[in-house]
Amino acid sequence: MAKPAQRKPQLFLEICQVLLANKLTFLLLVSVFISALVVVQITHSTRQQLILQDKLLQQRDELDLEWRYLLVEEEFYSQHARIEEIAKTQLKMLRPTSKEEQVIELP
Repeated sequence: MAKPAQRKPQLFLEICQVLLANKLTFLLLVSVFISALVVVQITHSTRQQLILQDKLLQQRDELDLEWRYLLVEEEFYSQHARIEEIAKTQLKMLRPTSKEEQVIELP
């Protein structure tokens, strides 16, 4: 009695044959794979955008802080008493007396 030849199963080929026999199942499988890839791509893109948003918000906060420091500095340098003190000490300027004032009338 001869042994029947044992057939080695080729699972991948059998699955492909079944899928191709049923077109609807094949289309659904392909659409599931495509939608899974789209979900992965959108998730990656969303994470990249969130990282960029965090960097931009941090940059905005740093610029806002620098702007506030500049406003304080501007206020300090524009104080009338400070300007008058610099005019007296560094530029040797004096406030004119009433005799030294001259009024000019425009025609």
